[in-house]
Amino acid sequence: MEPHDVLNGAIALLVLAGAAWFLYRPKVQQSDRYQALVVPLANIMDVGFLVLSPIIVVLVGYAAPLYMLGICLIAIAAGFVMAYNIRHYEPLVGSPDPLHKVAAVANWSLFAASMANIAYYTMLLMTLVLLPLELYSEDRVTTTSVIVLVVIIVVGYSGRLPVLNRLGDRTTAFNLAALFAVLAAFAVYNIRAAIGGDWSFPTYEPTVDSTTLRQIAGLFAMVQGFEASRYIGTRFSGEVRVSTMRWAQVIATSVFVLLIALVLLPFGQFRPDADATAIFVVSKEVSPYLPWLILAAAIGSQLSAITNATTSRSSLLIEATRQTVQAKYTFPILLVPTIMIVLFTQVTDAVAIASRVFALYFVVQAGIAVTLAYRAKSWLSVAGFSAVALVMSVIAVFGLPI
Repeated sequence: MEPHDVLNGAIALLVLAGAAWFLYRPKVQQSDRYQALVVPLANIMDVGFLVLSPIIVVLVGYAAPLYMLGICLIAIAAGFVMAYNIRHYEPLVGSPDPLHKVAAVANWSLFAASMANIAYYTMLLMTLVLLPLELYSEDRVTTTSVIVLVVIIVVGYSGRLPVLNRLGDRTTAFNLAALFAVLAAFAVYNIRAAIGGDWSFPTYEPTVDSTTLRQIAGLFAMVQGFEASRYIGTRFSGEVRVSTMRWAQVIATSVFVLLIALVLLPFGQFRPDADATAIFVVSKEVSPYLPWLILAAAIGSQLSAITNATTSRSSLLIEATRQTVQAKYTFPILLVPTIMIVLFTQVTDAVAIASRVFALYFVVQAGIAVTLAYRAKSWLSVAGFSAVALVMSVIAVFGLPI
């Protein structure tokens, strides 16, 4: 083992320990704002922030940070739609308004998208668990994913899912600490390369065509999740949800773009394949300890994302059915179709499906915002929300799996 490998790993562990100490302080964990922040953040920063996002580097080369920023800015624009609807549509709930029928369509489209989303969360989780154990096969991924989802159905039906959610909240703190550690390790790798005079980028110019752009559009699902703030209104006020949703998006965007920038050099040097193993192949060259840290963060983030997504969609179903469906029944209603998706698709297909259906959800949400802005004669908002609807329509129609 080279000395620089040890140094990279040691710095990563120090950053992990420091960040974990800060985030696990009772003052942070017990804060209402942190608890409101952790729901959208856990949904946005699932395993995509470490595994899927670097694939963009393989697809487009050194321009990857710009493409990543572009996807995140599209998500932030959709976040403005959600914030507008939290402020202006939610007060209309309970009173007669034709927009309620449109909102019902949005809710059901989100519910359908969540099935594909949770399916890919689970399949990717089991892929990451089985790969380092050299037990990976598509059949094993399918079988173990089904087992995980069945367990969640049982736990949810028994009313004990809040226990997993609290664990997920704590897991998100570890995920953030681990992510900062990973970023630190890649930053040290770049700094040491610069100091040693080796910080030069080899030729790395993959062909970017319409298919590549459609594949990037198919990754939109990895930057959504902020819409979960819309459905935790029983716990937090509208302004708290709007504020924490925006912070979640700012944090996620900063991390996504920084991660892509820091992995450009090693990706250019080692040229991994465009799949879920890419980040592990590259990180092993930075430090032999780094893949295990990434694996731990990925597992934690996926478990957190699965439980948070399941809980928020359970609340969504209760709202959509006007509380005619008991909470315990929402879990099999949501997760049995999710199991069917696991049985009949592969993970990249599920990601693309989720991206396209989520895009349709945001088209409908943008339509609601346009109507509300039109009523208020806010013409700039009408134009902006219409543009969001158009972009989301493009993603819904043209998004492709990798």
